Amino acid sequence: MNNTGIFLLIGGWISLTSWGIFQGVLESDSLVLTISVAAVWLGILILLVRALIQRREESKTDPYKHVEK
Repeated sequence: MNNTGIFLLIGGWISLTSWGIFQGVLESDSLVLTISVAAVWLGILILLVRALIQRREESKTDPYKHVEK
């Protein structure tokens, strides 16, 4: 169930980003706007991927992984 949520989150984010890039950025006449919006979204994507990788690595070595709540 956890992996499904992550998959849906990333899939939805990618589809909304693709639609936004197509609608707003590619139809814009400003090169500065296009580059700056692309840089912001690329930065968010990098941070999201790094957080997911870090969370996965920490869950492997979590000493309290098998403790019941």
